[in-house]
Amino acid sequence: MGSIKKFIPHWVLRLVRPIYHGFLAMAASWYYGRPSEQMVVIGITGTAGKSTTTAMLAAILNADGKKCGYLTTVDFFDGQKNYMNKHGLSMPGGPLLQKSLRQMVDSGCRYAIVECTSEGLAQNRHAGINFDVALLTNLSEAHIQAHGSLENYRKAKAKLFSALLKHPKKSMLPKKILGVNLDDVISEYFSAFMADEKFGVTLKEKKSAAMRVYDGSHCPGGFILENQEFTVNLPGEFNLYNALLALAAANILGVPLPVIKQALADFKVIRGRMEQVPNSRGIKIYVDYGCEPASFRSALIAANQIPHNKIIHVFGSTGGHRDVSKRFMFGKTSAELADVCIITNDDVYESNPQEIADNILEGYNSVSARKLGTVEIVLDRREAIKKALDIAHENDLVLITGKGSEQFLVLPGNKRINWDEVSVVKELL
Repeated sequence: MGSIKKFIPHWVLRLVRPIYHGFLAMAASWYYGRPSEQMVVIGITGTAGKSTTTAMLAAILNADGKKCGYLTTVDFFDGQKNYMNKHGLSMPGGPLLQKSLRQMVDSGCRYAIVECTSEGLAQNRHAGINFDVALLTNLSEAHIQAHGSLENYRKAKAKLFSALLKHPKKSMLPKKILGVNLDDVISEYFSAFMADEKFGVTLKEKKSAAMRVYDGSHCPGGFILENQEFTVNLPGEFNLYNALLALAAANILGVPLPVIKQALADFKVIRGRMEQVPNSRGIKIYVDYGCEPASFRSALIAANQIPHNKIIHVFGSTGGHRDVSKRFMFGKTSAELADVCIITNDDVYESNPQEIADNILEGYNSVSARKLGTVEIVLDRREAIKKALDIAHENDLVLITGKGSEQFLVLPGNKRINWDEVSVVKELL
């Protein structure tokens, strides 16, 4: 199939895919007994934070006895078992998505959370799902080359919100709900969609007369809301927003704040999202996904907020049809926020790995006010990580971005190999 795609113009694929995937999704919905009609289904979209917000919200709902399954970039949970997502798709195609929802129903789940990507929504993989709640984490420039424009990217995300009222309300939740991050500049666009109940979250005291606002404020180790301190164990301000959105959605769905407070305090880590790798050398090692400019920068900012001597950053940029422009942006951002930059391969696909690395280096060299650090290209990703660990001293921070929890690495020539970044780091240690 991949070889056939090479000979089909991209604009033709863009027209055909939504019809093809939409039909498959609808057919699968009926084949598996329309499982989304038997649960409260929550869709979460945005540029960054979808997986973390999903995992946090599911943890809160399960802590309150509201049995909840989910599907994310990181893993699937059917209400009984966790499965690592080895499919290479954050939002699987309709047949697998509907089958997973069916498994949740059969396991006794009353709630399901679906991470909704722009590509998945654009291709109508969500067709046949009766969403009850739609949430937006944030939106920044990403996947522009794939979608054609920022406007198309925004419209793809908006499909989740427009889908809310296309299906009837359910007896277990007789209303449609939407929630947004009010501190994101695009929030007004998404909050304008129709819903029975709307809410927003803010850490900057944003107000809105049109919805309920969860107005949090910063405090050491988390945030304060309604005179209660909530602990967030994951580093970075972006994770405060993820936690606050999960809190608000759970509270709207009937979970009391004391239960939420305890569930967030108990939530320690999500695989491949600023995941710390323990070691005996006194090095602070973090593995993060950070595959788009906003999340890439957020990970580096979070690393800078952790006490350290110097930051050693290992990263690359995805090849293939992914945005070429972000290569230069990655180089600039790392130059500004890291002390040592080791440029390596990410998923190369059919692209020239040296060209990707050279583009990143060009972005790095364009920053005149960069830290007085060093930069090096080591195309073999395992060797690049080994290099970072070899040069790291006690209290240095090694940040490895791009793969996170993904279970594969695409080498030149589209050769896919098994790859688990955290396991690789542990082996090298």
